[in-house]
Amino acid sequence: MEAIVERSGLEPWASESGRLAPIKKILKRAFGCWHLKLSRPFTRGDETYQTCISCGARRRFDLDRWTSVGGFYHPKKQSRLYAGRR
Repeated sequence: MEAIVERSGLEPWASESGRLAPIKKILKRAFGCWHLKLSRPFTRGDETYQTCISCGARRRFDLDRWTSVGGFYHPKKQSRLYAGRR
């Protein structure tokens, strides 16, 4: 098996993950995102936060203690079309 994988250059779990993709999608929809992949801390204005790479949720970040603070939230989206009219 290893010789076949080496010759073909395919990863042995690539086909397995393809078959499990529909199941992963159903579980993610049922249970939501677990926010396992977080970005580095960003500071914008007076707010410092980390962002979930998978879903875009944010969590406040304390630079003094270098830890995440509070729960996750989704930022309010501001329309780019009307952003300059205020």
